[in-house]
Amino acid sequence: MDFFLQPLNLGLLLIALVSGALLVRQTITPGGKSVSPQVAIALTDKEGGVLVDVREEHEVAVEHIQGSLFIPLKALPSQLAKLEKYRKKPVVVVCAAGRRSAAGCQILSKAGFEDVSQIDGGIQAWEKAGLPLKRGKAPAKA
Repeated sequence: MDFFLQPLNLGLLLIALVSGALLVRQTITPGGKSVSPQVAIALTDKEGGVLVDVREEHEVAVEHIQGSLFIPLKALPSQLAKLEKYRKKPVVVVCAAGRRSAAGCQILSKAGFEDVSQIDGGIQAWEKAGLPLKRGKAPAKA
């Protein structure tokens, strides 16, 4: 019992408990898995999925992934019908860096979409991977 009362060991135990709790939280929280930009391309091209950009219009107007559907995160819950044909296909969500796409994945998963993922690192990772981006005019909203 003295082992757990030593300050260093108590700190390590606390770190282990917090890490475990965060891992469990991530596991039970509905949402999508993170995929690389290359895997996102494979999911959308080879498996008939769709890429959904949940950024704001002014962000998408600067640059976006050609062929992606534009549905801002705040509008996603009311626009789910536009994604209905992808309910059983891969839906890959993208934002600037990953925070909003995680929220988008949660919305889609809770709505019953079966294969939801997000691009790990968002549009920044896409660009860093050297993949093409369309610059200029934002695509029409889905």
